[in-house]
Amino acid sequence: MDTSKDPSQIDLIYRPLTGTILAVLSGLSFFIMCMALPLVGPAGSRVAHASQNKSAFMSILFLTLLLAAGAAYSKMGCRKILGGGVPYLSLGLCGLCLLTFIIVLFNGFAI
Repeated sequence: MDTSKDPSQIDLIYRPLTGTILAVLSGLSFFIMCMALPLVGPAGSRVAHASQNKSAFMSILFLTLLLAAGAAYSKMGCRKILGGGVPYLSLGLCGLCLLTFIIVLFNGFAI
């Protein structure tokens, strides 16, 4: 019997449910990040507390990036063990978070 295919013998991070939970949480975190986008936009960047706005947005952005990267890592590990497809949405969300980080770094949303 091959124990590498038994879901109860797989590490917690590589279980399919873990990757799915992390992917859903990263999607919800991305939704919250989109709602917080006005913090670094034209209205939020011209106020006295603009640095606090930017740090709050960056914390949400890094949380989203960590959740998306964790989901991609978990799903890629699960793919090696159990098979399955490539987690394109989790990897795409990681790329989108990195692009957003670069735009915020250069104050691209502040216009």
